[in-house]
Amino acid sequence: MSITLKQIAELAGVHKSTVDKVIHNRPGVSDATRQKIRKLLDEYGYESNPLAKALNYQKKKMTVAVVLPVVDAQPELKEGMEIVRQDFNSFNVEVVYYEMPFSDAEGQSRCLRKLCQQGVSGVVLLPIENQIIADALAELEAAHIPVVIVNSDLDDAPYLCYVGQDMEQSGQVAARLFGLWLSDGGKLGIVSSNNMRAIKQREYAFQRYLAACCPNIAIAESVDIRETPEDAYENTMNLLNRHPDLNAVFITCGCVADVCRAVRDKGLAGQLVIVSYERYPAIVELVKNHEIACTLSGGLRTQGRLAMRLLFEYIIYEREPERKTFFTKNEILIRENIS
Repeated sequence: MSITLKQIAELAGVHKSTVDKVIHNRPGVSDATRQKIRKLLDEYGYESNPLAKALNYQKKKMTVAVVLPVVDAQPELKEGMEIVRQDFNSFNVEVVYYEMPFSDAEGQSRCLRKLCQQGVSGVVLLPIENQIIADALAELEAAHIPVVIVNSDLDDAPYLCYVGQDMEQSGQVAARLFGLWLSDGGKLGIVSSNNMRAIKQREYAFQRYLAACCPNIAIAESVDIRETPEDAYENTMNLLNRHPDLNAVFITCGCVADVCRAVRDKGLAGQLVIVSYERYPAIVELVKNHEIACTLSGGLRTQGRLAMRLLFEYIIYEREPERKTFFTKNEILIRENIS
């Protein structure tokens, strides 16, 4: 009978997770210990057997947690994840969804720490931008629970990989589009939010590129919303009241329908050039009705599907992601090609 990972760990005097790190070339092991383990692996001819592990997962239960704040992106992300869950129906896998308010970083942190204590098999996370979330991810990493980040990245936080839109590129594309629509110059307002890193990345990239390629377009003001319908409507209405000479509005976040409702109530529907993100049903109708000039889709279903597949394949087949970052395509959608 071939030697097991547990037996290698006992011979080396270390935990099984340390041997696993050496096998998969992960950090966190001293050079001396790494050399000792590799010598034992060679000496006893140990080979990791992903197929055997996959067959084992057909017998024992695997729990994958999906932690998502309540945002407009949530339904499409879940649709993509459910496609992959169905693909892996032959495995004894349970996918459990956890939801919390968009601004509840404390709630998301508590949820992640509870999942760590429960010893779930893996986590897909759309993270709120807060240090306590990064701290919770560090605890999951220490417990050897893989995490795939989806839709919005986190800076200086441990995770297996990230799947989402290229925010730098999407901000640049938006700036170029405004340059085309406002070729003679004008004033622009930004509706944004500070709870997701992705949203701020879009805005910063947009502002930098707009200043470089379209210096005749001035940013009148950037307002932050909490991504609730009431707050989005109120802050947009205040923006329009403070700057009645606006020519355009750039929406970097959610609550697009509520921003457009404020524009409509001011009697400016169809008069302002509005650019938003994603292709929710409400946004599709706003584009078709000429209230939004263009929306930039990051392929939310693709993000959800890829994030879940990468996590499943890592857990079941020990298949390391090919890279740390997976960008989905930025798609420009206007009235003529949206559906």
